[in-house]
Amino acid sequence: MKRFKQNRPGSLIGIFVVLLLLLPQINWGQDSINGEDFEYRLLQNIHQQVFEYPWNDAVFSPEKLELANRQTMKRELKEAKEFAYNPEAFETYFSVLNNLPAPDKAIFVKSFYFYQSQIKEELDKAGLSEDLQYLPAVLSAFNSEAKSSFKRAGAWQLTHFQGVLNGLQINKLIDERLNVSKATQAAVQELKKNEALFDHPKKAMLAFVFGKTEIKNLCRRAGGDNCSVNELLKVAPKEMTDFMAAYQATAAFLSRNTFTPEQEPQKTAEAKVRLQTHFDQISAVLPISAEELRFLNPQFPYSIIPEQASLILPEKLKQDFLFLQDSIYDGVDSTLFEVVAQKIEYPPAPNRQYVGEKVKDLEIEGKTKIKYTIKSGDVLGFIAEDYDVRVADLKYWNNIYDERKIQAGKTLDIFVDDENAEYYRGLQQETAKKEEPKTVVPNFASATLPGIVIPESSRKVEHIVKSGESPYVIAQKYDGVTPEKILEWNSISDARKIQIGQKLIIYLQ
Repeated sequence: MKRFKQNRPGSLIGIFVVLLLLLPQINWGQDSINGEDFEYRLLQNIHQQVFEYPWNDAVFSPEKLELANRQTMKRELKEAKEFAYNPEAFETYFSVLNNLPAPDKAIFVKSFYFYQSQIKEELDKAGLSEDLQYLPAVLSAFNSEAKSSFKRAGAWQLTHFQGVLNGLQINKLIDERLNVSKATQAAVQELKKNEALFDHPKKAMLAFVFGKTEIKNLCRRAGGDNCSVNELLKVAPKEMTDFMAAYQATAAFLSRNTFTPEQEPQKTAEAKVRLQTHFDQISAVLPISAEELRFLNPQFPYSIIPEQASLILPEKLKQDFLFLQDSIYDGVDSTLFEVVAQKIEYPPAPNRQYVGEKVKDLEIEGKTKIKYTIKSGDVLGFIAEDYDVRVADLKYWNNIYDERKIQAGKTLDIFVDDENAEYYRGLQQETAKKEEPKTVVPNFASATLPGIVIPESSRKVEHIVKSGESPYVIAQKYDGVTPEKILEWNSISDARKIQIGQKLIIYLQ
């Protein structure tokens, strides 16, 4: 990192401004973060790719890079500005990209063209505009490991909800938002739904980034659902107009700088693991590095492949893997499976007189205790995720013996780091402000639901939610049923609020 700064004294200033291009990644309708965080995200998104496999490997994907000269780009800039929604901001972002140090510019262009074909293929299959291929370049600079402080992840910066509802697996050991191929499929599905809703590719894109509700509200302010993008942007907040300028500048820049691989991409194949396995076990037996395994399988953030999960390997190594599996599994080191997690040593619990009583007078050094009011549909898993604690901690702090029996209106004690206490105190207030009005639960005994047309030939069934089931998982069990319909039929506004044991109404044709 030091060598990078010494050799390119002007690069830090240029890259700092580039991070403005990535503003949407760090500002999703939330409070803005300060400039110091911009530099941090720059190091995560730019330097992470410069210094890590495969972009630091000269053997990987030999390149034929064609970068337009500055005089040509100056002429192209003048023409492209005529189509920009915000010409002044567009010129700023375009100039920042064009003035990147040559090595950084090469990595940015190369990473885009490496993923371009599969992204265009998915967009074409869905009948969406190919212009959307530039979206992940703006959101993450194609850093597949990019994560925002607002719980978006991957090259497409998908939320947990967007991922799960579009078929991605997200749990402690697997996060398919980090896999560009799988995330692209989920993102395209989400964009397809948005385009059906807003009937315009640019509005669909803005809804993907800023949320459907935000775009609906802006459309109303701009004169109605049929308002143009120009009319919508006139009443939009600054971060949205900046995003559009950054998006258009990135599209113009990448369309004028090209990369052509000099050889066919490496063919890959899937292999299922029988037992939980670590990348290091595989690289100790097969001629493949843990870094390459990580690049092919970014959905395993801890380098741990769960039992019966599918692993991507170079096609030439699949047979070797299957033949040498026993040797791979035998090379077990228990320390490989210790997922790093903050552990808190608690003092002996004060007298707990009965089940349900709080742990009295508990204090933890370096932690601040805040109160969380349980809302209808809350489960400990999602509360723990929002406040970056463990479910086991929540149960201990509040003497909960059965997490299914928490009650709306009751409060939970949550211990957070002192320096983050104000953020977490405001988190519940912010959530409450954005909470949509509760929908009145309709009478399911009636033949139809308000606003929903159900054919007379439909057969109504009840589904009892089981552990691990999401609307997407449930929909796969019934022909012709979609996750959106399940939520609609049951007046559920947030898919995360379904609970184990809950009865869901499903209509079958």
